[in-house]
Amino acid sequence: MANNHLTKEEAEKLLTIPGKVRGVVFQTDAEYVRNKKGKDGLVILEKELEKLGCPINYGKIKAISWYPLGLRVVSLLVIKNVFDLKDEDIEEMGNLAPKYSLIVKLLMKYFLTIEMTYKESPKYWEKHYTVGHLEAPGYSLKEKYFIVRIRDFKVHPILCVYFRGYFKRISQFLLQDAKNFKTEEPKCIFRGDPYHEILITWE
Repeated sequence: MANNHLTKEEAEKLLTIPGKVRGVVFQTDAEYVRNKKGKDGLVILEKELEKLGCPINYGKIKAISWYPLGLRVVSLLVIKNVFDLKDEDIEEMGNLAPKYSLIVKLLMKYFLTIEMTYKESPKYWEKHYTVGHLEAPGYSLKEKYFIVRIRDFKVHPILCVYFRGYFKRISQFLLQDAKNFKTEEPKCIFRGDPYHEILITWE
């Protein structure tokens, strides 16, 4: 197990990030930890968060309540540090999150077609975050790609990795007969671009 490299001062600074996020993201974090590290892993995680002055009782989080966006970043960073996760593990977390999310399951039942899901995806973003704007600039089932863009969302690079897995899973839900899904982020705010752009392809 790796030492927690996040300091109290860094955690406090992260908590000042503007915006809020639905509690479901913390529930999916907890589900990932329980599945990978067991109940004891979740206890370890909560103790580390308490040491940082950012206590999260994952069992009492409410899916549709709003919580500080910065706390969401802290949760991911502490999980990464405590359990010595790599970027591919964080991407896997993002990929598994929609499978655990009640909100996603309800929305996927409502959006009956690929076209409808893609068109309505900006509204889907607003159900999760109070900041940032998701755009759906284009897709092609023939050429086998989806593109999503996120504007006005310069929060933390760990979310770039997380979202790659997340949007891959949404695509996997939509195209259950496709295979070999891949995601990349050709444009990123943290590399000087005006927005995050995630490209999802498949075979």
